[in-house]
Parts: sequence; C-alpha cells; structure tokens
Amino acid sequence: MKKIKIINLQDAVFPEKLKLIKSPPKELYAIGNIELLNKPSLAIIGTRQITQYGVKNCEYFAKEIVKRDIPIVSGMAVGTDTIAHKTALQYGGNTIAVLGSGLNHIFPQENSKLFEDIVQKNGLIITEYPPNTRPKSERFLERNRIVSGLSEGVLIIEAAYRSGTSVTAKIAKSQGKVVMALPGRLDNSYGVGVNKLIQEGAKLVTNIEDIIKNFPQFMNKVGKSYRPKQISLWDIKQEYREIVEILQKDTLSIEEIVQKTKQKDLRKTLNLLINMELEGVIIQEIGVGYKLS
Repeated sequence: MKKIKIINLQDAVFPEKLKLIKSPPKELYAIGNIELLNKPSLAIIGTRQITQYGVKNCEYFAKEIVKRDIPIVSGMAVGTDTIAHKTALQYGGNTIAVLGSGLNHIFPQENSKLFEDIVQKNGLIITEYPPNTRPKSERFLERNRIVSGLSEGVLIIEAAYRSGTSVTAKIAKSQGKVVMALPGRLDNSYGVGVNKLIQEGAKLVTNIEDIIKNFPQFMNKVGKSYRPKQISLWDIKQEYREIVEILQKDTLSIEEIVQKTKQKDLRKTLNLLINMELEGVIIQEIGVGYKLS
C-alpha cells in the first residue's frame, strides 16, 4: 500500500469547497492522487441494491462524465458506488472514493481489489478517520457530507423511500449543490426515492447534456474517445465461458441469456454480465442486448 498522506484543514491542498460545508473534516487521510481534491468533480450515488435499470444508466452516465475529464466521487459501497468507480476506471477516467472507515479497514472487504485499482490508476481514496478506525453505520452517514461537499453536483441513480441516498441528497441541497436524479421506474421500490426527490426540486436528467448544462465550468469540456481494454479469448475466466459461448452467434437480452444458460438466477447472471462488461469481454447495446466486444 502506498504511504498515507495526512492533509490538515490549514494545508494549501485541503479543498476550499470542503471548508465551506457544515462540520468540515479537521483532516483527511489520503492515498493516491491528491491533485484530484481541487479538481471540479461530480458525485454519483444510489442504492446498494441496484437494479438492471440502474446498472445500465449508471454505466452510461459515469462513462460520459469521465469522457469529459470530470472525476467521479462516490463512497465505494457495493451497488451504485462500485459501478460508478469501476466504469470511471474502465474508460480511463479519474475517481475519488470517500470511505466511512480508516484506510487500514477497507469496507466492504469485497471491494479490496477496487481499492487497489483506484490507487494504481491515478485515483484517490480519502477518509476523515484515522487508519485503524473500524467501519460503523453512523460513519457512513457522516462520510456522505464529504461525498457531496467535494462535488459540484450529485447525480442520484436509484433510491428507496427514506433511504441513506435520499438523506445525502438533502445534505447536498443544504450545501448548495446541484442535485440531479434519474426518473425512477414506477414498478420498483428503488424508483420511489428518486421520483420523490424530483418532486421536491431535484433536476430530472435523461442524458449527459441534461447534466452538463447545469455547470458552466464543464460546458467547454470536449468528450474524449476512451476504449476499454480488450482481452484475449484465451484469458477469459472459467465462469464467463458459458455466456461467451452463447454470445458467439447472436446479441441477447439478459432474459435470453438466463434461459440459454444453466445459471437460472437473474441476479447472479446480472452480476456476471456487469463484471464481463467492465473487463471488456462483452458490451451492452441499450435496447438491444449483450454481445461480445
């Protein structure tokens, strides 16, 4: 692990926008590219129980944001946060993860590899807690004020009613940040929270232009052409091979993939497809389905 840097409130590199929030952190513990602290950025947040609708849209917006050289801030939780961070890295962008624990206690443990990838790929991990601080539920709520405070605006992918995500949106609003939300599906509980936020004044967004127009500092940023790293078929993991085989001849929806494979669990299949897409094995065409890259 790289050396932990301690940034005090009085240090020149300490971000001015964090000094302006209620109860600013007295110090930050950081690993990685601290120059990102003072670069205009956008936060992407949402439920841990992200749906396929959320995954598809989180990937789209994260990709379009980093293509414009805008760092993505999130909390490295499972679900929405993980997809936002991974997509940013996949497309050559920068990302900042704000932890609710010390840097010696990565949480969740399943994101240990993501932690390493963010550091290795010129991203940044920060926390206000000393290195040996263990994760607690209240610390995740506390860190959310830093996620929003560090960003110019916050994009909400999906949220349940009265969720932690909805609380973060209210914090962001109180900080004077631009709060944006995708229209939620009416037939899913994770659409309820975002639709309520839109009713309460969050800006409804359906494409990247809906986001960029709210930020003059981003208006002249030209999209870059990033391509995810391609891998050889020889390198494909064992658990991917059945799906690769059925995609050799056709583009298929997730429902068709579930039907044609031995794996009948929709959520497990979706997790496999997410990982395959992030690793450059497959690509998803919105409204069409998955195909080999």
